[in-house]
Amino acid sequence: MISCQERGWDCFEDFTKTLTGNLPERLTETLPENIYILFHYSCEASMFLVNGEWFPRAIHNFSKEHGIPLKNITFCSGNLRFEESYKKWHSIYTPDEDKFNCKYYNFGMWLYSKDHPHYNQITFTKEPPTHKRDFRFNCLNANMLTHRQLFMLAMYENNILNDVFLNNNIVSFHYWHDVNNRFPLPQGLLDMLPIQYDLKGDWQQVFNRIFTIQSGMGGTDWNKTGDYRFIYERSYITLTTESGECHGMCDPCNNEKHDNYFREFHRETFLTEKSTRPMLNLHPQIIYSGAGTLEYYKEKGFKTFSNYWNEDYDNEEDGKKKLQMIMDIIKDLNNKHIDEIHDMYWDMMPILKHNQQHLINMPLDYQ
Repeated sequence: MISCQERGWDCFEDFTKTLTGNLPERLTETLPENIYILFHYSCEASMFLVNGEWFPRAIHNFSKEHGIPLKNITFCSGNLRFEESYKKWHSIYTPDEDKFNCKYYNFGMWLYSKDHPHYNQITFTKEPPTHKRDFRFNCLNANMLTHRQLFMLAMYENNILNDVFLNNNIVSFHYWHDVNNRFPLPQGLLDMLPIQYDLKGDWQQVFNRIFTIQSGMGGTDWNKTGDYRFIYERSYITLTTESGECHGMCDPCNNEKHDNYFREFHRETFLTEKSTRPMLNLHPQIIYSGAGTLEYYKEKGFKTFSNYWNEDYDNEEDGKKKLQMIMDIIKDLNNKHIDEIHDMYWDMMPILKHNQQHLINMPLDYQ
C-alpha cells in the first residue's frame, strides 16, 4: 500500500500515477483486463481537483492510458454521496464512457464496533447517571470549517449564542483565528471567542486542560478515542456539526470559479466519530450535515428523534433554510425547563440504548 501526499484541494496529486509505479511491470506479466485496482481515500473530502478537473477525470484518463477497463477500477470514499456525485459528473462530462465502481467507507461506525481491536480500551457511558444535568446541549467544534463557522454565526444571529445560552450549554469555538474571511464574524461574536466549553481562563491553559481530560489511549487519536464523559454525562443533547462541506450547506471553496464548477454536480456527506460518538455515549443528537444523513442511519438500523423534534431539516438542500430549521429546534428546546428536558431524555432511553448496542454490534465488514 502506498499513500499519496496531501496537497491543496485545488491542486491535488495525481494519485493515479504516483500510486501505481509498479504498473508497467505488472502489464508485462498480465493483460490489462486482468488487472483490478482499488483507490482508497476515506479522508473527509472528495471535492479536490487534479490538473484543474475533479479527480474522476484522472481515473478515466488512467483507464484509457493503460487499457484497464473502468469496470476493473474501484474508488472507495468516505463521502456517503460520492457515487451520486460521480454519476451526475459522468452524465455531464463523460456520458459516452463506462463508469468505475464506487464504494463507501464509514469509519465512524467502524471505530466503535466491539470487533475493533481497540474496543476494550475505549471509555464511554455504559449506563447513564440519573442525576439532573447542568446543561441542555453540547456543541463541539474544533477545526472551524466554513459550515461550522456559519452554524455558530447562525446561533449568534438567532440570539442563541448569548450569555444565557452559554451558561445553559457546553459549546466550543476554538480555532477562531482560522475562520474563512468570506463570512466575517461580527465584533460581538468575536468578543466572545474563544468559547471553551464551560472552562474559563487563559486560552492555552484551558486547551491543555481539554487535552488532559480527553486524553485517549496511547498511540491513538484522542479526538476519536478520548474520554468524553465529562461532556456527555453533564448534558442531555448533542448538536453535531459533522465533517465535510457541500453546496447543500454553504459555498465551501475560496474560489468562485471552483464553487460554480462543483455546485453543478457535487455533494458531500461525511459521517465520522462526531455523529457515532454521541450514540456510543447514549446521547440524542441534531446533526448538521449533508442531506440524507438521518435517512442513511435509519437505513442502517439506527433510530432517530422525530417524535421529539422536527427532523425535516435532514432533507433540506438549501443551506440557509437547513440552518434556520435547526436553529428553530434549538431555540424551542432551549426554552424548555431543565426538568422537561430531563424527562424527555429518559423517555428517549430505549432509543438511546438501541443505538448504542446497534453501533457496538456493527460488524467491521458492514460496507
